[in-house]
Amino acid sequence: MKSAIYSSLVLLLTLGLFAGCQKETRQTTKSSKCVPFNTIDGKWHLIRITGGITGANETHAVNEITWSFNASNSTLTVNNTVGSSTYYYLPSGTYPFQQISGPNGNYLVIDGAELGQFTFSGNQMLLDENQKSTGEGACGFYVTLQR
Repeated sequence: MKSAIYSSLVLLLTLGLFAGCQKETRQTTKSSKCVPFNTIDGKWHLIRITGGITGANETHAVNEITWSFNASNSTLTVNNTVGSSTYYYLPSGTYPFQQISGPNGNYLVIDGAELGQFTFSGNQMLLDENQKSTGEGACGFYVTLQR
């Protein structure tokens, strides 16, 4: 009787093991791709721009202005449905970009021009045009981008 119970238990455990070890397949789409929060790579929405000489304080809806960084080929693709404004915006197009690491942080260069220091805070990237790799500036913009 013990051997029948033991054999049944082993058979049950073996079947459970095979049933639990199925190959997991998961389809991955661009929208489901997880991008770490502390990387510039991926799609960002410009949601706010403040500062400057005139004291700008402008907000934008998600998808009005998007910046898509591709770190593998160092390109930034901008989709700007707002057009030009009284404040600094990149028109739609593709630009080369690079990240500069300095002793006080990381700095963003787009199309050969240094924009300023960038930092991450949760799902946002904050760009401070008053902080340059060469020192502090004045009257620059503060730009908030959100994933």
